[in-house]
Amino acid sequence: KISHTGRRRTGRSREQLILDIEKYLDFAAETGTIIVGTGKLGAALLDYDGFDEAGLNVMAGFDIQPTRDETANGKPIYPMTRLETFCRRYEVRIGIIAVPAENAQDVCDSLVACGVEAIWNFAPVRLLTPEYVIVKNENLALSLTALRVELKCQEKQA
Repeated sequence: KISHTGRRRTGRSREQLILDIEKYLDFAAETGTIIVGTGKLGAALLDYDGFDEAGLNVMAGFDIQPTRDETANGKPIYPMTRLETFCRRYEVRIGIIAVPAENAQDVCDSLVACGVEAIWNFAPVRLLTPEYVIVKNENLALSLTALRVELKCQEKQA
């Protein structure tokens, strides 16, 4: 049960319900998050302001060969050699993978070895992880294809 407020037939306070849902989802507590791969996609994710609103603190980016020291939003970008020290010091729990497919499993293994418990994977590859690690795969091409198919179905109905 998320909220104990409200009464039968009179409803709930919308504001209180929103607060209860935010508390249940733990939005007030920031979850340490990093991004591995700071090319175009990784840099765009590092610069995205919307994560803060969801209680995600995207702290830094990591890359095998960083081409700059920080993003436009001032987030630091470090070489991969600093990954383990950073993850352990800041108790990073979520890792975002934005690297080419051929490097994704190695990055995943490194994140798991650093104590990361959840991975958001943008690489077009299925990752092998221990059972306790949560993986969310994003396939941008597949999502766009699904959108195109939905659009085509809508056109046929019109």
